[in-house]
Amino acid sequence: MSGKKRKKHFDSISDELDLVPLIDVCFLILLFFILCGRLTLDQRTEQITVPPTKTAQKLPETRGWERVVVNVYGSTQNGKPPRNSIAMPPLLPWYSDKVDDYTGYQRLRQELNKVHDKVEKYDDPKGTGMKLPKAIIEIRADAETEYRVVQEIQQVLSDTIDPFNNMLPKNVKPAELKSFVNIDFTTRKPGEN
Repeated sequence: MSGKKRKKHFDSISDELDLVPLIDVCFLILLFFILCGRLTLDQRTEQITVPPTKTAQKLPETRGWERVVVNVYGSTQNGKPPRNSIAMPPLLPWYSDKVDDYTGYQRLRQELNKVHDKVEKYDDPKGTGMKLPKAIIEIRADAETEYRVVQEIQQVLSDTIDPFNNMLPKNVKPAELKSFVNIDFTTRKPGEN
């Protein structure tokens, strides 16, 4: 018997494959790409800044229209208070010290309401029923201001969000909004007035 080859016989081999390791590897790869994709999204958000333009210059005057300047300074990314500041000369700047601190936006909205109430109005040419103020708002942002802050200021100007209610959208009729639609945008180098 020693010269004969013996056939190996496997009694019960399952024809099914174990898919658990394959599923584990797929989930690990998926998790890897989700986490890496999130990091690159955060990095891209931090890199978005106000596009370079000419520094602030005196814009042509429009007869019968009020011009209001809104200065925006600072960065929300450095983590040190003040996170950013908003000013309407000759008033002193309003600062936001914490992540969910909307003091600057609240004060800006209060001052804009005063401007809206005192200037002459005209009917919205789009037929919304809104009375638009004859005012031009010039937003001057320095080079360190994130575009997100400028967007939020534009939303405050259009009166579509409520800074007194955690910047949530307003649910009112268009005729009740105190919107400013004539906006000029300029940038400044840091330290420039």
